[in-house]
Amino acid sequence: MAKKKVSFSLAAEIVGEATTGVLVGEFNNWDTRNGYELKKAKDGSLSCSVSLETGQTYQYRYLLDDGRWVNDGNADDYSFVGSYQVDNCVISIPLAVAKKTTKKVAAKPATKAKPVAKATKPAAKVSKPAAKVTKPAAKAKTAK
Repeated sequence: MAKKKVSFSLAAEIVGEATTGVLVGEFNNWDTRNGYELKKAKDGSLSCSVSLETGQTYQYRYLLDDGRWVNDGNADDYSFVGSYQVDNCVISIPLAVAKKTTKKVAAKPATKAKPVAKATKPAAKVSKPAAKVTKPAAKAKTAK
């Protein structure tokens, strides 16, 4: 299955006085000893990047070195865990879309059309003029 590199970060306001922390979740069986180490940035935020399988949804949280468990304000969703009475963060990793590759084909030069023989004109049709129909001359009236 394909993997995607995902960046996680906690804002400085959430980090507070903590200097380090770990990202734990379903992707590492919630193992705090083998969590993903968060690095502190100049602005006071903590972050890390993790490669996760695409097409999956994961629950996760942050454990800071001051002992606090905190959530990600930018999580896709939250899932309430009744046994611990907490909300876990949820992230959904979309399926990777394969890029379509197109084969480039060299253009072929256009072929010149072959000359076509000219058609001969059909002979002109000679039509006979229609016969004139003449009316018989009117009889002249004779005087009585």
